Amino acid sequence: MREAICLELLTVTVISWVGIWGLVEEILEPLKKKWQRIAAYSCLLGVAVLIATLQKTVSVCGLL
Repeated sequence: MREAICLELLTVTVISWVGIWGLVEEILEPLKKKWQRIAAYSCLLGVAVLIATLQKTVSVCGLL
């Protein structure tokens, strides 16, 4: 039974990431220059790292 839960969680996680990346690509589509896209992705990464750093309960394993 536990394997089914893991498979369902993996499926939902993958589908969620596909949706998130699709939205990000649509939002960043107007940015045609490579340096603008790099800056936008860097800002997103910076926000994620900041949030993860400030949370005491977040671990690397939990993020993966």
